[in-house]
Amino acid sequence: MDDDEAREAEEARREAELLRRDREKAERAEAKEAERARRDLEKADRDARKEVERRERDRLKALQDAAKEEERRRKEQERAAQQAVKDAARQLREAEKAQRAAALAQQQAAREAEKARRHAVRVAGSEGATMDLPPGIAVLWRTPAPGRPGPRPGLTLEQIADAGIALADAEGIESVSMARLAESLGFTTMSLYRYVSSKDEVLSLMSDRASGRPPVLGPEVGGWRQRLELVLAVQQPILRAHPWLARASAVLHAVGPGRLAWMEAMLSALDGTPLSEHQKVGAIGLLASHTLDQLRIGEELSGAGRTAAVGSPAGGALSPDLGELITMLASPDEHPTLRRAATAGAFSFPEDAPEDDQLDFGTVLILDGIDRLIALAS
Repeated sequence: MDDDEAREAEEARREAELLRRDREKAERAEAKEAERARRDLEKADRDARKEVERRERDRLKALQDAAKEEERRRKEQERAAQQAVKDAARQLREAEKAQRAAALAQQQAAREAEKARRHAVRVAGSEGATMDLPPGIAVLWRTPAPGRPGPRPGLTLEQIADAGIALADAEGIESVSMARLAESLGFTTMSLYRYVSSKDEVLSLMSDRASGRPPVLGPEVGGWRQRLELVLAVQQPILRAHPWLARASAVLHAVGPGRLAWMEAMLSALDGTPLSEHQKVGAIGLLASHTLDQLRIGEELSGAGRTAAVGSPAGGALSPDLGELITMLASPDEHPTLRRAATAGAFSFPEDAPEDDQLDFGTVLILDGIDRLIALAS
């Protein structure tokens, strides 16, 4: 009995041990499953947070992209608007150029008409009428001599004037002499005197030929101011190309075909205004004097002139800038206003001076004065 009981007890113990082990195994498996579930839950939570963050980043990126696209569109609209303004300005400039081209065509027609008038004057003179003109003016109305045949043809007054203009443009008006002129033409000095009697006659020819001819303007261009401004604008590049014109004082009063044409163009621009003939002549005289004064001052004081000051040796030192002179000489106590204007550059000729076809402040001021005079006369 005791052995049987011992065996049963042993079997019961073993059974209990197996049950305990199974229970522990089940508990471990249950713990592992719980741990796995916990890790899965944490992973799902992390994935959910990452998804939320990703969506937020996508949303912010979409907002940024939309803002960039809006900014790009805005800049494109601004560029388009700026381009439209530039195109409009370019079209306006092209229209102005076309208007000037038309004016130049009218100028050509005026030259032809002027030639016909000069021919009529010469015919009248050959029929008995006499014109007692000073030599400096008579040469401008002289009938061209017939060309001389042969290997060495004769000179024309136009060729002499063109040679003188080339010299003055390149080296200044002081360089124009009968000897230099004859040398540039390939003639002797004495042979040149067969065509012109003096340097003054040469300067008269140069002045009249270099000044060109003005446009012929009618009411289709606009009112008196538009016509006068266009005449002055056409004149600017001519004067800037030949700055010595303002310094050829000996021939400023040589009334040739060119000067008559410019005077006619400026006077005719004032047609239809209530100004008297004396007022018209005074107005265009003031404009002409101011234009030449501005050209001469700019040439002598800006430091950019191609010629030395009148009376100084050719190629000598140019005069200092007027603003610099005033700044050096004016006293802060006695001339404070003058020094302030000089310091501001009001007496200088800066690089941003008006372009060839633009009018300076003084000219605009004179035109405003003429406008006021017309208003009062009306």
